[in-house]
Amino acid sequence: MANDELDCLTCGACCVSPFLGQGYVPLEPEEEERLGRLGLPVLQIVAGPAEERLTLLGTKINNQRHRVCIALEGVVTEKVHCAIYEARPEHCRRFERGSPECLQARASLGLEL
Repeated sequence: MANDELDCLTCGACCVSPFLGQGYVPLEPEEEERLGRLGLPVLQIVAGPAEERLTLLGTKINNQRHRVCIALEGVVTEKVHCAIYEARPEHCRRFERGSPECLQARASLGLEL
């Protein structure tokens, strides 16, 4: 399947967390405050000294029992959209349709590559 045939609005695989934890998307310091003001759950994980903390945007369990980004709305693999698309984190902005990460996320859900 060519990159231009991959439709992000019917996929959502990149927003499905492969992890069991409560957070998924890493945030930059300025994003932490901005998204927190929007009322979104922002989690802090401290792996050691305070300087080594990691801030993540929270996740939720959707109706398909997937752990997904808190901002993802709709049904994964059918029709989805990002509720904060214009304000989405830089990490999400850098994610490219058709990239190895995209194809891996699609494969994990059993979608055509």
